[in-house]
Amino acid sequence: MIKKNFVPLLILSLIAGLVYLTPFLRFTFYDQMKEALQLTDIQIGTIGAVYGTFNVASYIPSGFLSEKFNTKKLLIISTLGMCLTTLWYATYPGFVCIVIIHALYGIFSVGTFWSPYLKAVRMLGSEKEQGRIYGMSEGLRGLGQTVVSFACLGVLGLFASYASGFRTVILINAAAFLLLMLAVIFVIPDFDKAVTSGAEEVKEKPVVPKEFKIPAIFKNPSIWICIFVIMCGYALWNTVNGYIGTYCTRILGLDDSLSSTLSIVRSNIIVVVAGITGGFIVDKFMTKGMAMLMAFLTTGVCVLAVFLSEPLIIVCLCVTIVLSYLVNVIKSTYWSILGDAGVPAAATGMATGIISLIGLTPDIFVSPAVSLMITYGENHGSAELGFHLMFIWMGIWAVLGILASVILKQRKIKNI
Repeated sequence: MIKKNFVPLLILSLIAGLVYLTPFLRFTFYDQMKEALQLTDIQIGTIGAVYGTFNVASYIPSGFLSEKFNTKKLLIISTLGMCLTTLWYATYPGFVCIVIIHALYGIFSVGTFWSPYLKAVRMLGSEKEQGRIYGMSEGLRGLGQTVVSFACLGVLGLFASYASGFRTVILINAAAFLLLMLAVIFVIPDFDKAVTSGAEEVKEKPVVPKEFKIPAIFKNPSIWICIFVIMCGYALWNTVNGYIGTYCTRILGLDDSLSSTLSIVRSNIIVVVAGITGGFIVDKFMTKGMAMLMAFLTTGVCVLAVFLSEPLIIVCLCVTIVLSYLVNVIKSTYWSILGDAGVPAAATGMATGIISLIGLTPDIFVSPAVSLMITYGENHGSAELGFHLMFIWMGIWAVLGILASVILKQRKIKNI
């Protein structure tokens, strides 16, 4: 089934990569953006805060829209909205307008896209293929982001001024959205139509069980099991993705260049490898709960291995690469647990909106928490102390992930 649906999966994954790459151009081209748009550091921080706020605020509306409106039409609205907003961005309209642009990015990258995207990906594979379908999507998403990022970097180097170069980078992103919108129109199937046994294709509105409708859905154990598994996995991914690079620099003594190179490997190449291979591995287990349990268990063991191998720098570096792979496997495949948790396909839209709202909160609290640990260690004269506290923090999340996975496993067995 995946082979038959590979092209739609590729298109959906490329959109998913680009809708988050474009608002985060400041991560890759911070100094170029700052000079081109004549912004201060505080203004760039404000832009990021506005985008993040509209992201979080759009999760539940995204679920609602996914339940009430046609999935394909929402995908078209998302790509068209991102294209037009990015074209506006390319005019360099001034700080207030740029803030509004990033608010719109939050709406079009989450509000009209996130839950419809997850719902569409789920429909491209059977329940037995959910691990690999989500894993492949994550891998293709990372591959697309890598290709576009390097293309933009190459184009930027062709211009004498950052103003011209950064505008061209923005226009490349706008053109990509236009092409993806056309691909959605002509290639993506209409997921909200069901093919009957006859020759006609008819509209069939899926029935959402009442326990998955607001307000009952907030008390549904299936939702909370997914929230806990995803929150544990996302907290681990956030910590590794955000702080293992600086750990290698400050504690293992790597120079900035080598540490950055390894960070690119962890942030780009491993994402692709983990997404594709991890999905197939997860689907080999009888239940997704057992797969997640083993993933969290090996992640916890790997965290301990990093701590113990610290005096052996080469060994420790290799273990950090393995650790990055494991947390990316979890992140790539944790949406595949919906079926085992008891979330019916008809309720995917609203369920993913609510799960995302709570389960992805590590975006809010991981950075402040880990920063406090590192600062605490430095204030007490030991940088190692701060990072060792970080490892304890990661170990706790791994244990919580194991417990959540056991509950998920038992729920699946109970429903068989």
